Amino acid sequence: AARILSARSSFEVLQLEPGSSLDVKQVRTAYRKLALRVHPDKQNDSASDAFRFAFARLESSKEALETMLAQDMESCKQIHKVLSADVHTRAGAAQLLGADPGPVLTDAGIADLEKASRAQLKQLEKMSQVCPEYDQAVAACHEAVATLKRQCAPEALPRYEALLKEGLSATRTLGARDLRWPRPIVMMKPESSCFSMPQGKARLALLCGPTAALSTQKLAETSARLGVRPKACALTWCMEATEASSSSAVCIGLEPAAAEPPLKRARTTGGPEGTVRVRHILFRHPQLRQVDPMARREGAARNVLEAESNALKLLQVLLKDPNQFIKSCK
Repeated sequence: AARILSARSSFEVLQLEPGSSLDVKQVRTAYRKLALRVHPDKQNDSASDAFRFAFARLESSKEALETMLAQDMESCKQIHKVLSADVHTRAGAAQLLGADPGPVLTDAGIADLEKASRAQLKQLEKMSQVCPEYDQAVAACHEAVATLKRQCAPEALPRYEALLKEGLSATRTLGARDLRWPRPIVMMKPESSCFSMPQGKARLALLCGPTAALSTQKLAETSARLGVRPKACALTWCMEATEASSSSAVCIGLEPAAAEPPLKRARTTGGPEGTVRVRHILFRHPQLRQVDPMARREGAARNVLEAESNALKLLQVLLKDPNQFIKSCK
């Protein structure tokens, strides 16, 4: 199911190799073979959703290929060749356009590449209305030309093409090669999920990056140790995921709604006559020589991360021995 859902084209869904004898019989044979594996009725309940989506895509891919073959068999084979080409490498781009994989240094060579690309697009025009991946195939032809036009020394070419296969740590970048067509990396499609929460108190963890690799047991131990302190839980999870330069975590505490506390009764009687109630007033005098022990002092932390880390360590000390509070304040 995962392979079908991650496939880049209808041909890849049905595991059809480029260059093979492509016809309706071959498409239906491949469909029946895969349908027996991913049919939702033959799977466990826990994985039924994934197989349901995979089976739906398998059916839509079969119908799309049958329509494409009925429209024009040669154009269908050609678009299969284009979608299977590795246009990010010089060898794959040259094979698609029928050109020399060597560096292109003249205007005449660039004109020949663009002419070959237009010829490819001319052969694909009949698929524009029936092929779901037509725009992807058009982008692949343009990308093949861009790959061959890019200047790169022969000794640096293997290293450059190896870097194209490396993933990016951020999705908001300028000039990132693997975020360009014909391979969209980020699919910005909103999704929603519904969970049934257990009775009583619970914790909801939203993890991103390295924190997502933390085990459920580790998350539960941290939450139980820190109690009703969600911010401390999230900070601890980020501290434990130290293999990356950045990580994100959110901890949400959930508990049943309790009855509203009774409203405080308004004070109707004051103190003795001539008295004044004073609260939260800080007295300062220019002649005060003694340092106020209750005044806020400058922190020793160099940044927010260090301050939060120190606060988390102090919290763990106080949880073990609350009597250390006065000593820690001094």
